[in-house]
Amino acid sequence: MDGASDFVTPRIGDPDPREEDLRLLTGRGVFSDDVGLDGQVYAAIVRSPHAHAEIKAIETVGALEVPGVLAVLTGADALADGLKPIPRNVMPSLPDIAIANRDGSDYFASPQHVLPADKTRFVGEALVMVIGETEAVAKDGAEQVRSEFAPLSSVTATVAALQPGAPVVWKD
Repeated sequence: MDGASDFVTPRIGDPDPREEDLRLLTGRGVFSDDVGLDGQVYAAIVRSPHAHAEIKAIETVGALEVPGVLAVLTGADALADGLKPIPRNVMPSLPDIAIANRDGSDYFASPQHVLPADKTRFVGEALVMVIGETEAVAKDGAEQVRSEFAPLSSVTATVAALQPGAPVVWKD
């Protein structure tokens, strides 16, 4: 190329050559799970089996009795420790665009707690974190957590969620 430069500006639609494949396919890739540090501990998460349910009780004594379990944390523990919801901005804040509902009211941004203390709002929501000296210990502890729920109505279709009297995830 004229000796000026061998760099060619990519164009939309040009293939993007992958450079990581060889190391991954030959077993030389390094992932976060491959890294171990002195004093490292492990977490196992107990997740909600319900799409929407009131948390009646979470029993953690059995998990704490597993040798090597260092801590078992729940949403109630997070609240007792004074942890607030995770700060987040669900809408972009642009200086020239006002974001509001059609009626002019502010939009609702649901609070995102580290772990819920009152109810579950989706299947798989993290409920309890078990910390152990090893991954196996943390998993063994998680298996000892007992939870009691009062299932609540839920909907999975947007149209159904808009119907009068449809169950709500957030009272606000």
